[in-house]
Amino acid sequence: MPDARYFAIVALPIVHTQNAHMKKRPLASLLALFIAVANAPVAADTLYNKGGLIVEADTRSQRDVNTGQAQHLSRTTITFQGHPLCGTDVATLLYPDRDGAAPRAFFCSGPVEVLDAGILAFFTSSSANTVLAHLAVREGALRVQRIDVSDQPSRNTLYGTRFMDARLPGWTRIETAWKETVLIRHADARAINLGEGRLLDIDGDIAYLAIPPGSTVIERQPETRIKDAYGDMQRVPAVTEHVPTALAFRAVRLIDGHELARLTGADRCLLLPRIAFEPNAYAAGSKIDVAYDDVPAWRASTLQFNPVKGSAALQLRPGIQLPRKLGCTPG
Repeated sequence: MPDARYFAIVALPIVHTQNAHMKKRPLASLLALFIAVANAPVAADTLYNKGGLIVEADTRSQRDVNTGQAQHLSRTTITFQGHPLCGTDVATLLYPDRDGAAPRAFFCSGPVEVLDAGILAFFTSSSANTVLAHLAVREGALRVQRIDVSDQPSRNTLYGTRFMDARLPGWTRIETAWKETVLIRHADARAINLGEGRLLDIDGDIAYLAIPPGSTVIERQPETRIKDAYGDMQRVPAVTEHVPTALAFRAVRLIDGHELARLTGADRCLLLPRIAFEPNAYAAGSKIDVAYDDVPAWRASTLQFNPVKGSAALQLRPGIQLPRKLGCTPG
């Protein structure tokens, strides 16, 4: 994890739009309503305010003059000593060691998670990967600490900008672009990569994850170069194949993300039930087999972990029947 640095910077906020259906109205009425709402004052809610570091959020409702749809514009801004955190200088905060790999892009703050000591914030850019950072004020200076989600540079990339419940007080959960689960401990803003899978449960010092069935790409023949009939070198692309992968479960040590046991069946027809891996994961009225609050109990009744030193095992409990793909034949 890179060293923290102390800075103050200037920037602009990001605006997110969500549409809702509206009945058609005459154009004149739409214009009047649009102007009235657009000019309405917006009251900002202060989410965090310590040492000159301020996080504010506001929501504005208005009508699209062309479609007549209602729009709810939500905006979160982070400022330090009155200066919004957004601009090319943010890259210097996130990458203080100016090596060749550090992007010099225009970053702006995205979603924020408020902690007791500081905040977690995503910083996004149109020309660089999204970055997660911890921000706090120490002795009047802004401390920005980039949080890497993997010790492998090629896998140190984020998927989306969502903060999720970690099922553990004092922790926050995020997911990477490699379908890995990462827990962030609030006390010292330390990331623990639990590896591939979606979080089911945390029991004591063990985290349980599920890897839904899917597919992976296998290289059958590497890329080669050959001489053509004229003696020129030609590139022959690699030969790859998409291979189905079976449902799997993992038991991982929470303290360091070390895998203790894995259960992978040869039957690629097995499925997970419809599990809500996060609160409000499905729209109202959607069919859910296991609600978010019931997932730990489902895990405990489905998986059995035998922590035998040197040969720990993870297995389905007797009598458990998982859903199957319709018309699927094992093998």
